[in-house]
Amino acid sequence: MISRSIGAAVFFAMGLGALQAQAQEFTLRLAHYLPPMHNMAANVLPGWAERIHEQSDGRIQIEIFPAGQLLQVDEIYDGVQGGVADIGWSMPGATPGRFPVMSVMELPFLFTDAETASQVLMEMYEDGAMDAEFQGVRVLYLHTHAAGSLNTIPRVETLEDMQGLRMRFPSPAARMLLEQLGAQPVGVPAPQAYESLERGVLDGVAFPFDAMQGLRLGEQVNYHIEWPTYVLTFYLIMNENTFNALPEDLQQVIMDNSGMQEAIAVGRAWDESEISGRAYVEELGNEIYSLSEAEEQRWVDAVMPGINAFIEETEAQGIAARDIYESAAARARELAGE
Repeated sequence: MISRSIGAAVFFAMGLGALQAQAQEFTLRLAHYLPPMHNMAANVLPGWAERIHEQSDGRIQIEIFPAGQLLQVDEIYDGVQGGVADIGWSMPGATPGRFPVMSVMELPFLFTDAETASQVLMEMYEDGAMDAEFQGVRVLYLHTHAAGSLNTIPRVETLEDMQGLRMRFPSPAARMLLEQLGAQPVGVPAPQAYESLERGVLDGVAFPFDAMQGLRLGEQVNYHIEWPTYVLTFYLIMNENTFNALPEDLQQVIMDNSGMQEAIAVGRAWDESEISGRAYVEELGNEIYSLSEAEEQRWVDAVMPGINAFIEETEAQGIAARDIYESAAARARELAGE
């Protein structure tokens, strides 16, 4: 009788322990660098965190640290890898030279929208092109912003007008673009671009329209050239130990909200944000205009030698940069139905 009671007690304790393990809650820290008013910070990442909270029945809570509160833009990758943050969102352009394949995907004249670019970027990743660049972390998804253009305080109509203008650049590829156009590239973190324009440190910035509203840069520039040329790439990554410590069902929740479909959805969100960004600068009274066809060709001709040099420098590192660039361009045209 006693042994039966002991056996029942042990069985109950084991069952209770399993239930407690099943119900264990996890708080994950997510670091990014954007100010809270930006669409990615205000809607996309919080919406992603809320979906995971709901689908995990409240067992995963994601605490978001915006605006570099936990890690600065150039610290996020190492911070996630080292466990300072469990999840991080940032851009390869903040650490030049570390992500050579991602940099090739940021070269001009590949993409015109973020949804297409994000799909092509994820296809490249799934084919293994970036394996060496993301060792030591779990990639949840990669994506891009909408194609950026040039936003200036003075009006720019010709290549000659670009000469010497101090322009903020976000990535090595964008820096090359500005150099080829004759501008003076200036490295300024995105959250500091507003102040740099206000103080006269910058004459303009390379950004999509999204940033004109999300970072309020439209208040500081007057003109926007309708010349979408480059995209910036981003990553959402997770600490491997954190992921492995989750029960399998919670790992599945994370993966259900990662990968290709998530990347495409985030790219689409950036494209949609462009619409409100354009409306925002128009309400401010800023002017959006296009270069003449002949002038635009001059700009393209000026940039192409820089693209070729960038590709050759990357190939010297043992990376098939030209194949990657041409394959990405062909795939983007295919998705566009061209």
